Amino acid sequence: MHLDLDSVDWASLTHAYGSAEDVPDLLRDLRSSDAEVRGEAMYELYGNIHHQGTRYEASAYAVPFLLDLLADPATPDRHIVIHLLTCLAVGDAAHSVPAGGFSVAELRDDMAEISEEDWRRWSQELQEWREAVAPRQRQASPLTEHERHLLDAMAAAARVIAGSFGDRYGLAAYDAVRAGVPLLLTCLDDADAEVVGEAIHALAWFPEEVTSIRPRLIEIATDEQRPVPVAGAALVALGLVGGALTQPVTDLLARNLAGADRDLRWAAAVAWAQLAGERMPDSVLAELRGWASRRKESGRTIWDASPSHVALGLLDAFAAPVAEEVRSDLVAAVLAEEPTSNWHNHFNVVLGCAFPRMESDHGRAFEELTAAQRAVVTWLLDNPHVFGSSGPQGPLRQHGLPTTHEELQNYAGLDG
Repeated sequence: MHLDLDSVDWASLTHAYGSAEDVPDLLRDLRSSDAEVRGEAMYELYGNIHHQGTRYEASAYAVPFLLDLLADPATPDRHIVIHLLTCLAVGDAAHSVPAGGFSVAELRDDMAEISEEDWRRWSQELQEWREAVAPRQRQASPLTEHERHLLDAMAAAARVIAGSFGDRYGLAAYDAVRAGVPLLLTCLDDADAEVVGEAIHALAWFPEEVTSIRPRLIEIATDEQRPVPVAGAALVALGLVGGALTQPVTDLLARNLAGADRDLRWAAAVAWAQLAGERMPDSVLAELRGWASRRKESGRTIWDASPSHVALGLLDAFAAPVAEEVRSDLVAAVLAEEPTSNWHNHFNVVLGCAFPRMESDHGRAFEELTAAQRAVVTWLLDNPHVFGSSGPQGPLRQHGLPTTHEELQNYAGLDG
């Protein structure tokens, strides 16, 4: 590497498992000629500086060295390095196609509202929790009920604090990767198609760099010599990175939407909905509705995403009445089927169709639920056998519904 790994005091930085002193050797291992060594190093990095989507203090410090690796053509598996950079920038969002793109401006506003004094206080509280609560959890003797309540309260507070720090470290990692946008743009000309694809995916998350990113995406999506996965990825990225619906962009999307390739039609519809929002044309709405109505898909599409889930998510965001109709049809179809496995899986599919997101505290009365959601409640009332020791209490609680048959009857206004 051209940068000096030893110039960073890694031992003083933290990641998911404490001291980040192991990070420099892991970064060095990404240059190894042994694929097994590289794979183990990448696995460890995903576990410590990007643990289940959370970024830590050491995450942003690792980014310049990853960019240094990417800039060297001799680095093996450079597309995998880009993917890690993307995950460090946007966390779990890297595996989705969020309606409206990545809202970095909103994240910046949220972080700006928290004072340095609050950060210091939360840091101290978090340190005290780690020292006082964690050892107590490891004690063999049982806690009193009062102690358990205190422990739960302290753990909940620590999770809030850790979440806030996670946002702050995530933004630092995001900006560190953002500094590498010029390098990622050069990767679009790479001879390795996997490097090009991952670079497109990475660039989609930087709307503040739209001026430099957007023309290259249009160029790639317009190039008929490009493979369908690459052209389609550029279309989806074009929608995520944002910008105005200029005539060249509209013409590009319309041409793909009317084309014979199903994946390019999907990508064009997704991009158009992202850019137009509620003002999307009827042809885009129809394409998305067609995809959203599909329950059984044969694989995934261009963005390594479920095309039907992405389409339904966009309808939820920009065409809610249409989304509600689709969800009602999906729920009716699932409820009409006999479970192919156990009822737990069947019920989770039903919940997934009826509820666009988990809201344990939505506070809506039965009459305020959508038609699909009321159908789920009615189905549960008609099937009391699903309640029991291994019943649906957890999923119901996650979706803000009563967890017993009797409570559900009261919720629906029935006297039982």
